[in-house]
Amino acid sequence: AARVAAQRAESAAAKADDDGDGAAAAPLELRPEAAEDAERLIARALRARRPDLGAEAGEEAGAPYLAASLLAYAAEKRPISLAGWQKVLAEVLADAGCTLDDEDNDGAIRAVIDDLRRKRVLEAPKPRIEQGAIVLALLAEDDDWHEAVVQRDMGGDVFQVVFLEYGKPQETPVSNIRPMDTVVDDDGAEETLREGKCELCRRHQLLTFHHLIPKDTHPTYLKKRLPPGIDGEPTRGFLNSYGIMVCRQCHAYIHHTASNDVLAREYNSLQKLLDHPAIERWVAWASQQHRSIY
Repeated sequence: AARVAAQRAESAAAKADDDGDGAAAAPLELRPEAAEDAERLIARALRARRPDLGAEAGEEAGAPYLAASLLAYAAEKRPISLAGWQKVLAEVLADAGCTLDDEDNDGAIRAVIDDLRRKRVLEAPKPRIEQGAIVLALLAEDDDWHEAVVQRDMGGDVFQVVFLEYGKPQETPVSNIRPMDTVVDDDGAEETLREGKCELCRRHQLLTFHHLIPKDTHPTYLKKRLPPGIDGEPTRGFLNSYGIMVCRQCHAYIHHTASNDVLAREYNSLQKLLDHPAIERWVAWASQQHRSIY
């Protein structure tokens, strides 16, 4: 599983380049190196879709004006995905009272943002390796990928990681580390952020609410039948309140361990989660770390 996850991490950027639709929700930001020349490049991309846009910097609703507006709007709204950048450009055009294509303005907007992505004016942010992050790392002894936690930054693009399966520390170059997806796949989790003791690792942390029946599986059970062994009613109120408070690291690890469908069917209680071998290893390690707020 770790090998597959590592391969998936390596191929994600390539997939985003090849699959415009699949990249719509992927992180996307203005490439720092392109910032100085961004206005000119954006104006060129706009004129490629609508050549009659004015080319002079002071011309109202001309390409340079729209490009500068896009950068100003983006600085305020901070779009983080392909779809987000498309939405901001649509707002810029609407406020300026113009379109890029009278017949298919939405398609023209998508084409402009996709062009900026392909020319690397916009790009996926480089993943950051941070202390406490759950990663995949290459174990020197078997030259294979294993789950690990970043313990400290040693400098010079080298990090000390601890392999969860073995409790073994190792100094590892960043080239042999693959960030895992730490976005918690549990709708509404961040809305319940508060301090307290994590019900998994027992550390005093900032906590999020983990739906023991994840929210995107609720339609399967709402007004029907709950998974076996759950004492409750298949109502929206019960499904939204049935869960545990866990720290963000534990929450991310739960969702890395199994899909939402599997979590709903097989790991829908605190005890069932604690009995999962991978989570058991994680909790054993995490519970011994400093009890500080992340």
